[in-house]
Amino acid sequence: MKPWSFIPQLDQPREQIYEEGIPHSGSSLILPELEWCRRPSRDPLSQEDGLKATLSRWVQPELGHPVEYSSKGEDNSHVLSIFCSPTRGEWFAAGKPFYSGRVSADSVWLREPSQAARVVYYEGVRSFRVYLPQELLAECYEGAFGHPPDTDLVLSSSKRLGCPIVRRLVQMLINIDSFGSPAGPTFVDGISLALASRLFALNSKGIQSPLVDTQPKALTKWRLNRSIDYIEANLLRPIYLIELSNAVGLSRMHFASQFRAATGYAPNRYILRRKIAHAQTLLRDPRMPIVDIALLLGFRTQAHFTVVFKGIVGHPPAYWRKHCC
Repeated sequence: MKPWSFIPQLDQPREQIYEEGIPHSGSSLILPELEWCRRPSRDPLSQEDGLKATLSRWVQPELGHPVEYSSKGEDNSHVLSIFCSPTRGEWFAAGKPFYSGRVSADSVWLREPSQAARVVYYEGVRSFRVYLPQELLAECYEGAFGHPPDTDLVLSSSKRLGCPIVRRLVQMLINIDSFGSPAGPTFVDGISLALASRLFALNSKGIQSPLVDTQPKALTKWRLNRSIDYIEANLLRPIYLIELSNAVGLSRMHFASQFRAATGYAPNRYILRRKIAHAQTLLRDPRMPIVDIALLLGFRTQAHFTVVFKGIVGHPPAYWRKHCC
């Protein structure tokens, strides 16, 4: 294949492609990637954004001719890419050929931080990316080894990953958009930390694999009470794992494992169950429409609220309101 040196202009803005193609999350958990392999930024930014993974989608429509994109590698994040559709093209990393030919759907690639890259697409493609920033990796490193890293971490050179655990974790993040779960922010935090830990475990470039505590201790009573109080006080808005961990003075990794040991639930599952319990209280007021309850608790649709409610309670909300409350 001969590399092409031009970058054709799309006939429509990339924002419009996302509006007409794959729906993106109303809660902005997954952002449209408007520039190829460039981490999208949130508006407004928060102090904790550097500790959060960024999820994005890239859509390249069929144009009938090759199209080229490049990235200067200005971001210090590790980038995990999974192909949501098969495609064909040429990829270059650090000025050298990386891969040429067909790529199957569900293929996962890892790009090391601050590395320039270029691609020539010969077919349309849909990709999903997870940007893992240095701050998040440093938090995992310190939690595992008891001290912060001396320098920026490079967990691996750019390569294709055959790890089924990484693939499954990334696929779980892809589905968060269609789930539309009001516990999504906590879920994303937890999965991104699991991805970072798995990359540590895969181990490359001399970084020792972290020790895994197979039997984490439970949260102390005061920490458990404080975290539960925080959840109860914020049920009507998104709750991030970093908020809960900060409230009790632990890292996110330690908080998540100790919370699960204390309650039997991952934080996102516990939050979801508490939202449904609050929904049961609201359903006792016959004047309040079910759709208003769903939206108040952060569900995007009444249909999704009904599915989650039935999964936890055993009956749809309308039936429960009529026969059980």
